Amino acid sequence: MSGSRAITRAATLARRTVHVKMFPTPRTFPERREVLRVMEQLGEVEMFRSLKYHPKAPVPNAFLSMFRTEAAAVAALNQSPIRYRLMPNDSQSEDPSTETLLGSTLTPPDHAPAEPSTAKPNDEKIFELHISTTTIDHERYLRSPSTNPLYGPFIPISPVKSYIAASLDAVISPSMWAPGLKDWETDGSQLGGGKVADLESEPGQSMPVTSIEWRVNRRQTRRREKLIPKVMMGLKNLRQEWEAEQELKLGKPVKSAAS
Repeated sequence: MSGSRAITRAATLARRTVHVKMFPTPRTFPERREVLRVMEQLGEVEMFRSLKYHPKAPVPNAFLSMFRTEAAAVAALNQSPIRYRLMPNDSQSEDPSTETLLGSTLTPPDHAPAEPSTAKPNDEKIFELHISTTTIDHERYLRSPSTNPLYGPFIPISPVKSYIAASLDAVISPSMWAPGLKDWETDGSQLGGGKVADLESEPGQSMPVTSIEWRVNRRQTRRREKLIPKVMMGLKNLRQEWEAEQELKLGKPVKSAAS
């Protein structure tokens, strides 16, 4: 039952959505914004998106517009193509980079506007909108990480790729001690290329079955841990040990550099 409702909602959204193609290609933000104003004259617009920055297939002169009602979408399809004239405001500043727009004027495609205009012919522009149906899948569009980065799940950032690790990686040169010097937060829990190491058993071996095997393996593990320099267990532990030693010597708490 819920699946059929989801399909019905998706079909309703598709019927209320239209694809808009603009000619000539808009070059400024006010020219793209005017497309929304024209569409709002046909009906209430609930969603308007420019496809100029689409992550997979960017199109500089294409838009998606979703109306509140299906009747408005049908009216837009019936009125296509829509031609309108864009003129600069007479009271605009002398700075040519500043562009103030007047309202768009919808005219039938077969009839040119006969009203006289005070604007210069070189200043006014005529645009044409071609409106068609669209096959966009709204549910997939919202759930795709490439088209909607805000959609979850939000995975925590690995300590190996954190801001502290990235900062240390920028100043520490590659060497034998580099992994330990960069490991500030994990306290040595991640070794060997970011994989969690199992200190209870050798790589490639199964877990011990009997208690004797476990004790032997545990003893060997402790010996290996003693051979690992403390710096390989992360700088955080070394900092805490140094602060503890300074507190014993000075008799007062040592202010941490991180604070």
